[in-house]
Amino acid sequence: MGVTFEQPVWLWAALVGLPLVAVGLRWFMGMGLWRRVSAVGARALLTALIAAMLAGAQSVRETDRLAVVAVVDVSGSVRRFADFGPGIGIASDPVGFARAWLDEATDGRGADDLLGLVLFDGRAVTIATPGRGRVFDRSTDLLPIDGSDLAGAMRHAAALIPADAAGRIVLISDGNATGADPAVAAAELASAVGPGGTAVPVDVLPVTYRVDEEVIVERLDAPPRAAGGATVPLRVEIRTTAGTTGTLRLAREGRAVDISAGENTPGGGRRLSLGPGRHVVVLDVPLEDGRLSRFDVVFEPDIGPDGQPAGDRSLDNNGAQAFTISPGESRVLLVDGVDQGKAGGPGTVLARTLRRAGLDVEVVAPGGMPTDLLAMQAHDLVILQNVAAEEIPGGSMPALVAFVRELGGGLVVVGGPKTLGAGGWRGSELEPILPVKLDLPEKLVVPEAAIVLVLDSSGSMLRSVLGSSRTQQAVANESAARAVMSLDDKDLVGVIAFSNEPRVVVPLGPATDREGIAERTRSISSGGGTNLGPAMREAASQLNEIEAKHKHVIVLSDGQSQNAEGLPAIAASMRAQGIRLSSIAVGDEADLGTLESVANEGEGAFYHVLNPNVLPSVFLKAVRVMRSPLVREQPFEVALLDTGSPLTAGLTESQGQPPRLGGLVLTQAREEPTITYAMAAPTGEPVLAHWPVELGQVAVFTSDAHDWARDWLGWSGYEALWSRTARLLSRSTGGETGEMRVRRGEDGRVRILYEALDDSGRPIDLLDVPAVVYGPGGEPRRIRLRQTGPGQYTGEAPARVGGNYLVIAKPRLGGVSLPPVLSGTTVAGGAEYARLTSDMRTLERIAEAGGGRVLDAGDARGIDLFDRAAIEPRESRTPLWPVLLAWTLAVFLLDVGTRRIAWDRLLPDRAAEAELRRIAGFAGQSVSALRDRRVAKPGGGATAAVGERAEALSDADADRLRREAKRRRYEAYQEEIRRKRGESEAPKDQEQSKPKNTDTADEPTGLMAAKMRARKRFEENNS
Repeated sequence: MGVTFEQPVWLWAALVGLPLVAVGLRWFMGMGLWRRVSAVGARALLTALIAAMLAGAQSVRETDRLAVVAVVDVSGSVRRFADFGPGIGIASDPVGFARAWLDEATDGRGADDLLGLVLFDGRAVTIATPGRGRVFDRSTDLLPIDGSDLAGAMRHAAALIPADAAGRIVLISDGNATGADPAVAAAELASAVGPGGTAVPVDVLPVTYRVDEEVIVERLDAPPRAAGGATVPLRVEIRTTAGTTGTLRLAREGRAVDISAGENTPGGGRRLSLGPGRHVVVLDVPLEDGRLSRFDVVFEPDIGPDGQPAGDRSLDNNGAQAFTISPGESRVLLVDGVDQGKAGGPGTVLARTLRRAGLDVEVVAPGGMPTDLLAMQAHDLVILQNVAAEEIPGGSMPALVAFVRELGGGLVVVGGPKTLGAGGWRGSELEPILPVKLDLPEKLVVPEAAIVLVLDSSGSMLRSVLGSSRTQQAVANESAARAVMSLDDKDLVGVIAFSNEPRVVVPLGPATDREGIAERTRSISSGGGTNLGPAMREAASQLNEIEAKHKHVIVLSDGQSQNAEGLPAIAASMRAQGIRLSSIAVGDEADLGTLESVANEGEGAFYHVLNPNVLPSVFLKAVRVMRSPLVREQPFEVALLDTGSPLTAGLTESQGQPPRLGGLVLTQAREEPTITYAMAAPTGEPVLAHWPVELGQVAVFTSDAHDWARDWLGWSGYEALWSRTARLLSRSTGGETGEMRVRRGEDGRVRILYEALDDSGRPIDLLDVPAVVYGPGGEPRRIRLRQTGPGQYTGEAPARVGGNYLVIAKPRLGGVSLPPVLSGTTVAGGAEYARLTSDMRTLERIAEAGGGRVLDAGDARGIDLFDRAAIEPRESRTPLWPVLLAWTLAVFLLDVGTRRIAWDRLLPDRAAEAELRRIAGFAGQSVSALRDRRVAKPGGGATAAVGERAEALSDADADRLRREAKRRRYEAYQEEIRRKRGESEAPKDQEQSKPKNTDTADEPTGLMAAKMRARKRFEENNS
């Protein structure tokens, strides 16, 4: 064991102690010797301790612990093609193979041998951190992700190795990697470049296979941009390992396209007879009118006599996608959340009005909203009419925000009882781009709702969701957190988790710190049984202590509770206390009958959720029911504000004053100078507001367009207002400066080339070209294109997941923004399926670069995974600052105390002791007798000895001794003054100025008198 320092340069600070010692020895001359030494030593030690902390002192010791992390490839190619054989006696799947092999290979592991497990495909997921237990006792079901990222998985595994243990990685894979070079990653780990700065060798266990019969549709190429109605060539690349026959089919926007070329083929497909090798099929397809054409091509092999596809082992790699963007005419997407059965479908009134104005309008339900930016590209304006937040599919809100910000699209939000604040939009992705605030001013807000969320946290909530790495608990926690974020500051909210006993996670109180409440809700962990009754009673107890117009309890459970027969009675009791209760049953194993009965007795709603991914929508819906007071359904006159809004300019002069509206969703104005308020209610709430959001425009109409606005339907200004709003907020088309092409590479990246040209075709140089790359899922990646030639700008971005990649470049010349340029490409999914054999060469390179071994799957017992012979011992480093800090505090107190307290007076004075012995000798008494008779003096030490002498002699002698001591001190003081002034000798008249005692000048004093008296007594005793 030793000590090391992270920043040893700080140790030089300890040298400050040297001048402190010198100064202290001089400055503390008035102290006794031992006290002076202790003061100086404490100051020097204090300086050394502070320097050691600044230098990052650490204790270092070598450890014999060894952590082995198994990294198992579960990508599509391994699952589909690998045949693990009967040698280990398991089913043909990578996880089962790894379990059986590791059980044999780790049969003799010791107490300090740790084992961890990581599964990976396109991403790495930790199943078990290194520990002493079994690693396969946990769920290994994952949501598949395209790709096989060996390099990322090995780095992920190395990060799991504890700091106080040496490490080894065992890679179980077919070697077919997507992304970074895995051999480079292995070399980094083996050369101590990895986490912790300690070498981590990489052993390889190959998963071998070879596919002899397979058909692969490698890609579908389409021109990224083309004129509307043009005929474009689609290029299909197909590779086969053995001959096959089948049908090639094409679909555009989900509808079949006839490519039979005159053949009588069902569905309009094209018959193909293919031999071994690579084949190219070109299809000429006319485009339809519209902004976007998405193509899907699939090869369907014929079924052989054995009932299997002819010459094709896997159908997962038989398809490809591509898209083409066209200028097209302006198009409006109206997302209608209105009940279509009400009044003959009033939700379509606005659509019919816009169509009469000559606009192309597509109407969809909230569930049919596009979920990606590419699909949004087909439109110039999106109108959300009375749409609640929980009705919008996941991904639609972020895509809609990007549609406005990046593509310059328009967004109009039309009110209704289910939208804005009343629809749970608070805290959503859309809230920041709205020109109104969804939280209400203090004068409008009272504690309307008090809600307690009661969440099951039993052990069964650890089940994974649809084979992904997320648990039911994680989804439930996130859903409840989203519901909390939709509340208002004045709403009251509490969170209770229950297993065997209830646990108050968030006490019932105002929802002012929604972020903090949401974070605590997300931290709920699982474990224990299911006992709902006490949690319901705790929720009722909290609600009974507060005042609110509406009190509501929302219960979520996925199991059968203890004492389930008594739960309906508890709900009925809560109902009698004015508390409503709704219940959410998750999965098939929940007690549906009891939970539904509880909701019925509590006069609430019952929800049965089979897919936990929809829990956020269910929670928001349950909470939204309590937020209805955010709607005011009272007729009011509309005030047109003189703010210069182009949406209402001249409207009253040409169409007359608008009629009254029957209601609105309550919002308040935002203090932003770019917002234009065109209409308002008499009480000041906004009715129509709009503003620019980066490249796009957003407007909000807080009333609706059909029910509350029924009196407007006969007003001539109704069509004028909405058609003008749609046209002015729609995205402007054309005007792109130059052309951009996006190409996919074989290394998991897309390459971008932008050619900037002016109207005359000359290149534009010195542009600043930021770009945003939107891929399938995940966050957008922002890059910057750099100039590589006259008017040419290039860049690249990772594209390891199959799907559509949309690139938006926003060039700027000086401080002027040019029109954005849009392009994209499609990366084929299932890239690992294109490799029909395991890559042994890559696996060997990994083992060689990683300083490891190529292991034999058939000799698991002969392999010692915990062999430490080739493992570099790991140094365990423990920071010493906590210990040094404690010592620093103690030494600091010692440093102050030794200078403030004269503790040396408590020590025996050796000079006084010697004087006492001499006095005792002359007095004819023992030293102990004189000490017993002494009178303690405040000073102690030598002064006490003088006191003893005073008591042993006469009072007159003691008085003379005191005068002499006082004189000597005075003379010493005068001598010190003369020394400081540089005087070499005392003034000549000093003796004359000395005070004299005329009464005792001729008498012996001091020690001589004591001797004479002692001799006299001696003579008298012997006479």
